[in-house]
Amino acid sequence: MQPTLSIIIPTPDGVGLSRCIRSIVEQEIVAGDEVLIVGDTHSGALDHVEEDVCRLGGPFRYLAHDAGRHAWGHPQINFGMEVAHGDYLVFQDDDDIFTEGAFAVIRAALALQSEPVPHMFRFVTQNRRLLWQERRLEEGVIGGHQFVIPNLPGRVGEWTDRYCGDFDFVTSTLRLWPPDSVVWREEIIAYARPDS
Repeated sequence: MQPTLSIIIPTPDGVGLSRCIRSIVEQEIVAGDEVLIVGDTHSGALDHVEEDVCRLGGPFRYLAHDAGRHAWGHPQINFGMEVAHGDYLVFQDDDDIFTEGAFAVIRAALALQSEPVPHMFRFVTQNRRLLWQERRLEEGVIGGHQFVIPNLPGRVGEWTDRYCGDFDFVTSTLRLWPPDSVVWREEIIAYARPDS
């Protein structure tokens, strides 16, 4: 049986979300996958986003979360992780896209391991920089949107409220695993803001 994926996407306003969703609809979806779109409702309800996501049906679910502050969607990601049911957690920004076949690539890599472990894939930033280039845990070299982790209680860190909170998430998660647990993969699974 293939591992299921929980894709967690925070959104402050839904702008750019349709392109992200298209990149997901084109993926290989298996029974049990879920796409959790978490609205940052601190400045108000996102009824239009909720309606659009509800129309999609299938694995798509809308969740509203007012964390009492805006912090790059990181509180919304933390909330999404709390309710996610997939075997693995995958993260994406609402204005970024997955590469063609990314979910199949992720599942193929996961299948090579005898037990669940974190994976670090590659990601292309908005200035067209490839992350990672060297296998090292350093801020600016890796990020949360290329990190795929088992959804296991006590083995998942937290996104902090700072801009580089995704790096904090990676390092806080890996502290919960034995040293050298992360599997480094050269496949690119996402692009940041492909039209900018």
